[in-house]
Parts: sequence; C-alpha cells; structure tokens
Amino acid sequence: MTNFSEKTFLRELQYLVNVDSGIQCVDGLEKIADFFVEKYAAMGMSVERKTFDPAYGPCVEARSHKEERIIDLLLICHMDTVFPEGTTVKRPFYIAGDKAYGPGVADMKSGCLLASVLTEELLRERPDLRICVALNCDNEVGSLSSRGWLWELAKTSRYCLGFEVGRPDGSFVKKRKGAAYYSIKMYGKSAHAGIDPRGGASAVIEMANWICRFADFDRLPLETSLNFGVVNAGTMYNIIPDYAEGRVDIRFQTEEDLETIVEEIQDLCKCPYNPEIRVVAEMVSRSFPMTENESSEHLMSLMEEEGEKLDMEVHFSGSGGVSDASIASIAGAGVIDACGPVGFHTHNEKEGILISSIRPRLELLLAVCKRL
Repeated sequence: MTNFSEKTFLRELQYLVNVDSGIQCVDGLEKIADFFVEKYAAMGMSVERKTFDPAYGPCVEARSHKEERIIDLLLICHMDTVFPEGTTVKRPFYIAGDKAYGPGVADMKSGCLLASVLTEELLRERPDLRICVALNCDNEVGSLSSRGWLWELAKTSRYCLGFEVGRPDGSFVKKRKGAAYYSIKMYGKSAHAGIDPRGGASAVIEMANWICRFADFDRLPLETSLNFGVVNAGTMYNIIPDYAEGRVDIRFQTEEDLETIVEEIQDLCKCPYNPEIRVVAEMVSRSFPMTENESSEHLMSLMEEEGEKLDMEVHFSGSGGVSDASIASIAGAGVIDACGPVGFHTHNEKEGILISSIRPRLELLLAVCKRL
C-alpha cells in the first residue's frame, strides 16, 4: 500500500500548472526546477541543476546512488510546455468532476509529479535500486540543448520509464516513430507576371510539385509521412516568385525508411521539376524511433503480470509522436513510455487528465519496479 495522497498531488499539480513554463519561459522553468530540486533533495537524493543553453533554462538530474555509474532505472520527464507566457492567467488549473484541466497538465506536469511520487515510494521499498530522474527543459523543440545529456544517462541505464501522458484508452506506449525536420529552400527567377509570364522560373510552382509528390502516401514507405507544415514564398501578386521555403516534418518507423525519403529529397535537389530552379535541403534536427528490445519486452511482461494482480487491464500501443524516451531506446535501455496519468486533448485549450487514473498507474509502476 502506497502513501499516496490525492489531495497533496492535486495541490502540487495546481502550483506546477499555474506556472508558465512554455519553451524559453526561462523564469517559469526556473520555478519548476526549484520545486523539483527541493522535492528530490528532501528525499535524500543527490540533485544537480544543469543548464546547457541559457535560452532554454535549467534541467534537473536527481540520483539515488550518485557515486555509481550504472543506472538501474531512469525516469525521463520534461518541464516545458507548448503554451506561451500568459496562458496560465487566461485559463488556470481547475477541476471538474474526475478531470483536471490546465496548460501542460497532461503534457507533462502531472507526469513529472507522478515520477516524483514513484521515486519516493521506491526509495523506501527498494533502496538498492540505482534510480536517476532526468527532467529536461526543451523537449517541445526536440531537446535541442539537453539531448546529449539524456544520451549519456541512457547509455548507462538498464531500464527507462518515460512519463509522457497516458493514452486516452489507458494504454502505455511501447514504440514510437522517429522524426526528422527539414528546411527546403528553392531559388528561381523573378519576372513581371503580366509582361513576361514565361520569362521567370517560379519557386512556388516547384514547391507545389514537391508538396503534391510527397502527399501521395501510397508511394511512401509503410507508415511514413512527410508534411509541409510551413511554406513561405512571394512578395507581390504581379511578380513571378523567385524564392520559396518549406519547413517539413517527416515521420518514420525505421532508419531504412528515413534513408529512402532522404535519398528521394537529395535526388530531387539535383534534378528539380524545373531545371532553372536551385534547391537546397537541410535536415535541421531529428529524433530516433523508439523500438522494442528484449528488456522492454521484459518490462511489458511484468506490467501485464502485475496488472492482472491489481485487476487492471494493461495495453500497449504505438505512437507517431516523438519523445525523449526514444533516446533511451536507441541507447539500448528497455523502455516503456506514456507512464503519466491518462490524458486527453494535449496541446490545446481542453488539455486535461483523469484524476482517477493516477493512483492505479502509480501502484502498477511501483509493483513493476519492485520486481526489477
């Protein structure tokens, strides 16, 4: 039986949610970091603040056995949200029935808090476990400053739990797609649209051909998608546009699938639809896919066994979204993600969690970790 107090959890969650900690809201991220530094230090853990880029604020690393290199259990969380400064004033934390609402309540302040409750229970019941909690500050922009740090922790970790929001159906996540972000710039030739419409080389038409080509999902590798999310071009309606830029999101299951898409992009750069167009494509950042391995399969088996004892159905699913847990997966740790409370409508004004999901998921995770 845990010492979990729902009342305390919701009080602390209210504080966390009502602090703006959108990406680069450094003051807010400092406050969130302060909260968890104090909480983990009170548990007797060794706690460090780590700032890799001042523009993104601090990360927090808490260890139960700082002197030991190997980590038995790595808990990964992120303190940043997608919401701009001022959002919490407009719509602060509130509870309606079994649901708690507020910016970042699901993604992933409730997950950060649940990880701390789990850690406190484990320190009491399994003090031998070498636990490390990593809370980063820039997940929502691809962990630009913190990725190397997470990678170094993951390389020495046996198991990892990611505390992204639990899926609306209650499932945990066993695999995730990888993501690559491209900037594609096209340089054409301007001309007067009325006097010399054939004298130019339209960068917009070239971009349109690319968009239509990659919108044909049937010709892409299985479960691969490419989205031109942002396109900028043109200056005046009567000028043939000589420049266009697209920002592109690619999602993929395997490294081989990504290589297939990258090769096609490179071939199109060399041989565009219009030979008068020059194309420059650059990969801005990327995230690895999260895949299953022997250790993650062991975790899933334990979760199913302990779920049966608790009369709790345990399901696993895949996700097209990316997560820091993918870093631990590619480093070789056994990983299960979406261990946070069950949530819904992430990244919009209806974001919330099911309060009744918190205790059961804590009890399940505690039972599993005690058997590691």
